[in-house]
Amino acid sequence: MPSFNLLTQDWIPVRRVDGTRLRIPPWRITDPGDGSPGQAIADIDTPRPDFKGALLELLIGFVQTALPPTDNRKWRLGLSANTTNEPHLAPPDYAPAALKTAFAPLTPFFNLFGDRPRFLQDLTLTEAEAKEPSPIAALLMDSPGENATKFNSDFFIKRDQPPDRLCPACAAAALHALQTYAPSGGAGHRVSLRGGGPLTTLVMLDDSLWKTVWANVLPLDAANVEALPANPAALPGAVFPWLAVTRDSTAKGSEVHREGMHFLHHYWAMPRRIVLDAETDETPSACPVCGQPGNVFVRQYRTKNYGNNYGKGWQHPLTPYRDQGPGKEALTIKGESEGRAYNQWLGFVYGATDDKKPVIPARVVTHYRTGSPPGQETPARLRTFGWDMDNMKARNWCEGEYPILDLKGREAKRFIGEVAPLVKAAEEACNNLRKAVHEALFSEKGPKPKPDATLLALVETRFWAETETAFYTSVRSILEASDDDEEARLGIALGWRRTLLDAVGAIFAAVAEDGGTTPRKTRQIYAALNRMRGYTFGSCSKILGIATQKEAKS
Repeated sequence: MPSFNLLTQDWIPVRRVDGTRLRIPPWRITDPGDGSPGQAIADIDTPRPDFKGALLELLIGFVQTALPPTDNRKWRLGLSANTTNEPHLAPPDYAPAALKTAFAPLTPFFNLFGDRPRFLQDLTLTEAEAKEPSPIAALLMDSPGENATKFNSDFFIKRDQPPDRLCPACAAAALHALQTYAPSGGAGHRVSLRGGGPLTTLVMLDDSLWKTVWANVLPLDAANVEALPANPAALPGAVFPWLAVTRDSTAKGSEVHREGMHFLHHYWAMPRRIVLDAETDETPSACPVCGQPGNVFVRQYRTKNYGNNYGKGWQHPLTPYRDQGPGKEALTIKGESEGRAYNQWLGFVYGATDDKKPVIPARVVTHYRTGSPPGQETPARLRTFGWDMDNMKARNWCEGEYPILDLKGREAKRFIGEVAPLVKAAEEACNNLRKAVHEALFSEKGPKPKPDATLLALVETRFWAETETAFYTSVRSILEASDDDEEARLGIALGWRRTLLDAVGAIFAAVAEDGGTTPRKTRQIYAALNRMRGYTFGSCSKILGIATQKEAKS
């Protein structure tokens, strides 16, 4: 049996600022290269975006487990530069040698192959229990089965060429991705701790993988955050579930609840019972997924249903939740194929909205926003990603990015109150546009054509994309305006209303006015256009607090 350890092997694919690609063990994420700015490690570099997301979460889990800051002051130091002249270098406490020393005690728990326990693999599963082995391609969440082939719904795998093998690095990434994002997989094949296809939101700092990882680590003095026990093996399953016999979840009442488990279990949850089968080939070849040459591959794995069934009390630090009301447990937010537009931005970054079920930002996002040094020089962004799942079917991989703005001393609640009307007006305009396109194209008398859901979804996507730049320009103008500058605020509102009216008009014209219609159809189109303009002008004026001529006369 070949050996492979996630903390000692050169296996994580990364890219330096200058574009150089290499593979490193986790402790080298602060590797300075030759010391020049271009040699800093900037990001993970994988062929599959779900692998990238899973590896980012893996690195955050390693650091949170092995080297968490004791308090916010220590956390801020980890974000600071080595010296003022070398902002691309990590502080000495987080140099590669220091990380290697901190990670060393965890090494026995992160073997991918060999004797068990093995990373994220069932401790006791036998060949007899698992019955027939599964091909390794089935470990990938977009693996094309019969339905995917029929409906053309696979994304990163060609239907006629599913990978017949994975190198150890891709096998580790695929295993972690499945255990982290696990969807419903049929009877007894459990979903992830966050449910099927959870959305992850991470703070991203430009050109520094280390700063991105550290920005998403919580200090030990934060509520309910715990340090790794001195001997994790003495608490089998509390932190690393693969150190204990899996809790069979056939019967009711067998759920794994947050109570009684360690905080760090959030990062290492294991809902699926899986064991990888590795083998060594005589002749080296390239991995079908990443192209890395080698002779150790995983071609199949064994699995069995009714693994750990995660229950109540979990609130993963990297995922936003939606409040369900008093006395009810918040629910994770999931990926969506339509993408994440700026109407989601306030909730993901700043939290409370006027919704009945407001978004609770991921803990790491709130901690960064409230705990980072004022005027943090490195621009921060919020990256959102996750699978859009329809039960066990992967519909799409979703990604998005949002700015994290310096509020210039404003309280978040007040800022939300100032910006929320812009979002609400945009949502109203988008709804009016969708209705108008539907009326223009799919509301004829007599036999009615079936509405094109894809077209209507594209109309919405185009609206959000075409108004995004103007939205953030308006937001920054709000931050720059003084509290008593009513003229500036009215100007922002008027400008935003004009942006929305122009956008819905232009998109409607592009979609509905094709020039080849009958007179009756033309009348229908322009009636829908005029209604849309009137509704949008009136509703947006009201939402934005702009007095119309009618209101001004009364």
